[in-house]
Amino acid sequence: MKTIRESLGLSAQWVANQAGVKLRTVQYWESGRNAVPDDVAQMLIGIDGQLWGIVAQAVDQIRQAADEAGALPEQLDLIRYRKDEDLWHFQPEFSPLPATCHAMLLSRLIREIEPLKIPVRIIYMQSEKYILWLDGQADSADLRAEWASEQEI
Repeated sequence: MKTIRESLGLSAQWVANQAGVKLRTVQYWESGRNAVPDDVAQMLIGIDGQLWGIVAQAVDQIRQAADEAGALPEQLDLIRYRKDEDLWHFQPEFSPLPATCHAMLLSRLIREIEPLKIPVRIIYMQSEKYILWLDGQADSADLRAEWASEQEI
């Protein structure tokens, strides 16, 4: 259990909170002292599957866009969230997953697109700076991508 939890970027405390148990209980599960309940194991397996599904969808979108444009993108800018609250605000479908889990998703995506030889930049979300940049426009994935492309590393 510990291996899959860590591979998802989840803390033991996060699992404990989601399972409604104390941290010590999760530590017992991970040490093998107590069996991991099926619902907890299924939760982690489900999150893992969801992340791989998102990665597969993103790779498909990159390839489809490349087919339409006749070339792969020159660069891919990926937004990384430092704070859970920012992740949940701009990507509410990730709630209640922590920003560390989203970071693991980005890592998986980078590994999957590596054979395509597309340079990747990780841009950290600076929500205050982004909101000023929006200048009253409604947030969207396309605008976040445009903002990211304009950021210096």
